[in-house]
Amino acid sequence: MGIENLRPELQDSFKKIPSLPFHIKPLIPIARFIYNIAAKSKLDDGVEVRTERHGAFEMRVFTPKFAKSDAGVLWCFGGGHVAGNADHVNGIANHICKKTGATVFAPAYRLAPRHPFPANLDDAFNCWTHIVSNAASYGVNPDKLAIGGNSAGGGLAASLAQRILDEGGPQPKAQILFYPMLDDRTAADHSKDALGTVIWQNKANRTAWGVYLSPHAPGAATLPDYAAPARRQDLSSLPPTWIGFGDVDLFANEDQIYAQRLKDAKVECEVEFVPGAPHAFEAICPDVPVSIDFVASAMEFLVQRIGSASAT
Repeated sequence: MGIENLRPELQDSFKKIPSLPFHIKPLIPIARFIYNIAAKSKLDDGVEVRTERHGAFEMRVFTPKFAKSDAGVLWCFGGGHVAGNADHVNGIANHICKKTGATVFAPAYRLAPRHPFPANLDDAFNCWTHIVSNAASYGVNPDKLAIGGNSAGGGLAASLAQRILDEGGPQPKAQILFYPMLDDRTAADHSKDALGTVIWQNKANRTAWGVYLSPHAPGAATLPDYAAPARRQDLSSLPPTWIGFGDVDLFANEDQIYAQRLKDAKVECEVEFVPGAPHAFEAICPDVPVSIDFVASAMEFLVQRIGSASAT
């Protein structure tokens, strides 16, 4: 599952990406530092951004300058639960603001190993409840909110959807999951170490899940609720879901299984499967047709649930 298995238009870009030592726990801070610089995306001129702190949590707020609607989207950044920051949401916020006119909220959630589960879920949930409670001040309708995320952020968004469902109150109109990190049992399967997946390998996955779930180990018989969203038995009543991933991705199998389980639970679920696409391909190669189509599919699904940029 190396570079030679990628779509030709993606290969040159991925050849230039160094392997970061996320698989070595003492080196996570170094890997995080490099990743955080490399993964930062640009913000379009048509989007304004500000940072807000509310008690114990912080979030980034992205507002379209033109054609603003009364919808809102909470988006969780990726980084294996051990890296990443809200700057990485710039790119997807551009698309959401432009296509839907929604205000985008990005929790600046805490990271493992220093802050294992449930710290980041608490931060995301506090962000959600703050948005719902203060919807009028943000110009959003609590009945037109969605959630989403990429990679570990996609897994966090899936956990958040589950917790919101159990807590009651306004529910997300959709969840948008880009190649989500859903299942710790993938990390516990040492046979997957030989896959040689690009960007994120199973040894890094195992270390990341290990520090995130501490004191529990990946693959433990039981975990706390929401720690690994794929562990939830009952997926019924979750919001309509768009889930996208490539086949050259460590998470492809767990994502496919989760999507099928959602469908089996009578949850509307649209799957965007991209042959020859590795993890984070649309962020690393945003201008190739396959990436453009991938994001466009997610945005169209979102528009169908919360409206378009022309909404007032």
